[in-house]
Amino acid sequence: MLTSGGREDLQPVAHLICEERGLEFVQHQGEGSFKQVFQVRDTEGEVLALKVLKAGAASSRTEREIEAMQRCAHPNIVALKAVSRIRVEQVAYDYVLETFVQGGTLGDRLRREGPLGRAEIAPLGHAMIDVLAHLHSLRLVHRDIKPDNVMLAEDGSTPVLVDFGIVRDLSASSLTHTWANRGPATPYFAAPEQLNNDKHLIDWRTDQFSLGVMLTYAAFGVHPFKCEGEAPDSTVARVANRGEHSRQFLELADGNGLLCLSEMTQVWPVWRYRLPQELAAVWDSTTGG
Repeated sequence: MLTSGGREDLQPVAHLICEERGLEFVQHQGEGSFKQVFQVRDTEGEVLALKVLKAGAASSRTEREIEAMQRCAHPNIVALKAVSRIRVEQVAYDYVLETFVQGGTLGDRLRREGPLGRAEIAPLGHAMIDVLAHLHSLRLVHRDIKPDNVMLAEDGSTPVLVDFGIVRDLSASSLTHTWANRGPATPYFAAPEQLNNDKHLIDWRTDQFSLGVMLTYAAFGVHPFKCEGEAPDSTVARVANRGEHSRQFLELADGNGLLCLSEMTQVWPVWRYRLPQELAAVWDSTTGG
């Protein structure tokens, strides 16, 4: 279904899905490269996110995303409610229903209010480390942990990890070509092994690196490897080349009693915390969690 400008408009499809499933359409929520997101409400009044994939957008990676989400059962990971398909004028549209997290993203919060205080950083880190432990137990690597993929619940503080679009299942064959220069990632929050497509090095510690970058950004408003006045591309290049942390970051981390962030963001996985339980123990003892 195309608009006069050639853009695919999936709102009519969303309305048909609502009719078929007895849902109330609320509003258009957002759009990505391969899907559009709508806010809907079920008969019990629960608000859900309806994600409709654009025609022909379903792929092996989409299937892996859905399979991974179906395996997860954690209060800080978005809950998948249903997966189905609808045909409209001989065109098949795949869609998913997820719990709708109402507090906006952590990225929105940081852009609006600036860095978080220690009282907020401590529970955020604790919850997200527990998420990594859960994913590790399932042999899953999210590979895209960043402020815009962490929603905040209605209380404004409880984090919920979303968007498993580039999840890696370590029990399955990789979907990334070996010859690719860079693996799937958001470069500014990615680990060196992602930026260099070192697939054999990717495990839960890859997510640990990204979480360390995210927590640093949330606490101090800086990237662990960013030098003052430097463009983001140069910071990404320093991470890819396995350079050193910035002096500013080390001073902030040390001054605030959060030097564990430097270990979380070591450039080689073997230098990071070996197990999620080890990281959790250090984080909680450091932050008083």
